[in-house]
Amino acid sequence: MKTYKIPFAVAIVLMTITRSVAQDSLTGDIPDGPVARPNSADASGFDFFSSDALVEMSLTFNFKEYLKTRYKPEYLDAVLTIVNSDSSILTQRIRIKARGEMRRTYCSFPPIMMKFKQKGDEPAPISQSGTLKLVTPCNQNDKYEDYILKEYLAYKMFNLVTPYSFKTRLVKIKYIDSGRPRYSLAMYGFIIENEKDLAARHECALVEKRAVTQPMMNTTDMARVAVYNYMIGNTDWWLPSQHNVKVMTSVKVLAGRPIPVAYDFDYAGLVNTDYAVPPTNIPVKTVAERYYMGMCYSEAELAPVIEEFEALKGEFLKTISDFNLLTKSHQKHMLTYIESFYKKHKFQSSLIANLNRTCQAQPAAF
Repeated sequence: MKTYKIPFAVAIVLMTITRSVAQDSLTGDIPDGPVARPNSADASGFDFFSSDALVEMSLTFNFKEYLKTRYKPEYLDAVLTIVNSDSSILTQRIRIKARGEMRRTYCSFPPIMMKFKQKGDEPAPISQSGTLKLVTPCNQNDKYEDYILKEYLAYKMFNLVTPYSFKTRLVKIKYIDSGRPRYSLAMYGFIIENEKDLAARHECALVEKRAVTQPMMNTTDMARVAVYNYMIGNTDWWLPSQHNVKVMTSVKVLAGRPIPVAYDFDYAGLVNTDYAVPPTNIPVKTVAERYYMGMCYSEAELAPVIEEFEALKGEFLKTISDFNLLTKSHQKHMLTYIESFYKKHKFQSSLIANLNRTCQAQPAAF
């Protein structure tokens, strides 16, 4: 598919790892090269985003080298192995590096950028090309794994709001240290769709950073992003610098206005990580407090978007309640947090009034 582009942090606890269990479905004995092709009708290879089913996989790399390069990330060799739906094993060499502005420096286990490069002389059982973001627990304990699962649900809920949103895939990964291959650690995580693939799906071009403002955006799509971030208590976004918002524009409808795409929800009150803090220039003390960061809209512009959110309440709650990997306490927190949005704004007029309390014609600098 053709893609387009146009101008516009900590103690290292990773090494206190757990001994792998021989009965695991993911083995530490990784072959040197690809061992199987997928037995599906799609001859192009395994597609991460063709299903929402949990993917089991392993990632083998040198932990010491990875942590040594975290502050100045550089790509390192790795081997990715996936257990396919028919139990066949798909193995492919890739490259990885640490990523993330805050998490790369704060976390003992920084998130990972996976780079795929198809070679003409080597079978590629995984169809992905380019890069994919792998979101990992910030530290090695259950609390941080729950944070990851909650952030994953925030992405799934945003998928309900708009098609202009990143696809994600939940994964259970065994991380294997190639320097000490008898040891490993297993955690949940999720993979995020490549931004170029997102744009291509919608026949859009990515708009380069800077020189964009909320008034320039498609009104409905910008309002959806602003209201969703308000509902989940996320103030960690800023459009002009494209901080946690990507911008794309249609290559077919040349007169169309740009479309914002929200992502990265770990600072949201809905996720409620212990490291999340609100921006210093807004009058809230914790991320659990909702604060509207969007521009001002007329009642006629906001009403249809608010009606969409009212209709989605049941689906939002079902997305959370049906997800059985979260602890009950975290699940209850998420349900209560979303319910509080609707209880506080029983009437459309009360929500519009609350948004108008902090909205700005042109939101001030982040």
